[in-house]
Parts: sequence; structure tokens; C-alpha cells
Amino acid sequence: MSQDTVTSTPTNIQSAPTASNARGFQERNESYKLPIDSEEHSRLDLQHETLKLMVGGGIYQQPNLVQAALSPTETHKRRILDVGAGSGKWAIEMAKEFPDAEVQGIDLVLPTVLTDPNRSVPSNCSFRIADANCDMDKFDPVFDVVQMRCVEGGIKDSDLFFYEAARILRTKGVLLLVAASLQLVDGNGRNIPIQKQGDAGTNICILERNPNYTDVQIEEVLVPVGPWSKDMSENERALAELMRENHLQVLSAYKAAISRDGTLSEQFVNGLVEGVVKELRELPPAVHAYTKWTFATAVRAEAPWVARETPWQEPPGFDIYDYLLRPLPKD
Repeated sequence: MSQDTVTSTPTNIQSAPTASNARGFQERNESYKLPIDSEEHSRLDLQHETLKLMVGGGIYQQPNLVQAALSPTETHKRRILDVGAGSGKWAIEMAKEFPDAEVQGIDLVLPTVLTDPNRSVPSNCSFRIADANCDMDKFDPVFDVVQMRCVEGGIKDSDLFFYEAARILRTKGVLLLVAASLQLVDGNGRNIPIQKQGDAGTNICILERNPNYTDVQIEEVLVPVGPWSKDMSENERALAELMRENHLQVLSAYKAAISRDGTLSEQFVNGLVEGVVKELRELPPAVHAYTKWTFATAVRAEAPWVARETPWQEPPGFDIYDYLLRPLPKD
């Protein structure tokens, strides 16, 4: 690729963000609305620790599949691609766990860890600026694991991405996906009503009809937003507390994104955020809400890769304002 690659000794970090309410945003991908600054990368570090608890303390689901795909071989070097690397923490930890593999993280900006003198990046881990919507065709089919977590909202065509991920995976390579629904649910997984009816779920299910994959496994996990249940184990309580803290921190990101848009008044946005913070901190809460997470794995089929024949039409979705009660028109 023509993009700059940066490892543990960066010399040309690009500063692409634009400021809004003292937060940094990127202009490369209009679909991705959240900030890309150091504050957001700190939240992503917290989210990483939350996800580790959700998969039993490890850094990836289906460990047997992943470890088999990354087992040493004399024929080629094992390679891992982290799509939407964010703070870089997952890529760095994978590089430490698999020191004989090359790990590469791509995102719309480089991770702030590269400029932190107190944090190191392993020599087998590198990062480069790339957009998964338009740069996947620049990668060769040399990867044994491709991962994408919590960036589906920034992918314009999930179906095309899954096809491209299969193209760059070696036979029996593993695709790892993690997605979170913005829609809160109750303990039975049913949507808590919002202004617009429908489902704000993930498109991961379309993996099951992609001919380039076998052994597609999809699991949904419900995590309480806060430690409100008296019957939680120690680990469940720790996870619920981390999930609530993640929600509290992401509020700052959404507040900046909404303010940047300019559709709603600053007074309305501030009042909205204050109300949400109060609800999140209230114990016991008025509503026992859960966040629904989807974990998926798929194995690259042994048959030759086939391109997509028919363009995919994404189901009607939500934008950020479908979760807000808009001010009524004056008339």
C-alpha cells in the first residue's frame, strides 16, 4: 500500500483531526462519526478490557480456532490484520502473545500510543492509515487472522467487507468480528422502545450466506449496564461496572459528535447528556437495561475465493438522532 506504515519508532505521524468542542474528528470517512483523539483512544482501552472479561479474560473468542490458524509453520510467516485498530491495544497484545507473527493495525488515524514515551510497541506490530471502505483491495491474500471490532458503523457495505476479508485470508484463516448494538435491550433481549421502531442490530448475520466461509459461529451476549443486580458474581459485577463506565465515557464522544453536527442546540444536548448520566448512575435503575454484543467467527473455505455477484442492499438503519427525543417544532 502507499500509506505510511509506523511501528514503535514513528517519524511521520499524520494529524488529520478537525476540532469540535475540543475533540478531534477525521474527515476521511463520513460514516464514522465518533472522535479519533487521545480521549477516545483511552475509552477504547477501557472497552478492550471490558471485551476481555466477556470472552473469559482472553483477547479473542474461539481460542482453539485462532491458535490453530497462528500455529508456527515453515512455509510462511503468520500475519494478523486488525481493521479499525483504534487505540492499538488489541494489536499490541496479539503481537506479544504471538511474537513470531506480524501484526498490522489499520485505521483512519494512527494510535496515540505511538507518541507515548511510557508505552512501547513490539517490533512485530505496525500501524498504517487506511480506510476499510476503499483500501481493502490493496492488501494481498497473506493473512491468517483478520479482526474487526466495534467499527461496523463506519463500514458502508458490510457484505463487501466480508468478501474482501475472505479474499485476503489464507485457506483456513479466521475472521473475528465483534459488534455492539446501540439499541438497549431488556433481560430477554427485547428492544427497549425508542422514538423510531425497528432493530438497530448488526449485519454480521449475512456472513452465513457468504460462500467463502465455513464454520460460521455467531453468539449474542447481554451485559447489564451497571451493577444493579444483587445476584451478580464478582466477575459479572466487574463487567457490569466496566460497561457502565464505558457508556459514561462514550457519552462525551456522542455529545461532541452531536454538537459538531449542529442540528440540536447546545442547551438541549447538555440537558440530554446530564439526564443520561443520572440514569446510568442511579442504583437501582428505573429500567434494567442491557447492551447486546455479537461475537462472530468464520473460517476461510478451502475452495478458491469467489467475488460477490449481486450488490447488497443494507436494511433500513438508524442514525444517531433516532435515539433522541427531538425538540418539537415551534408551530
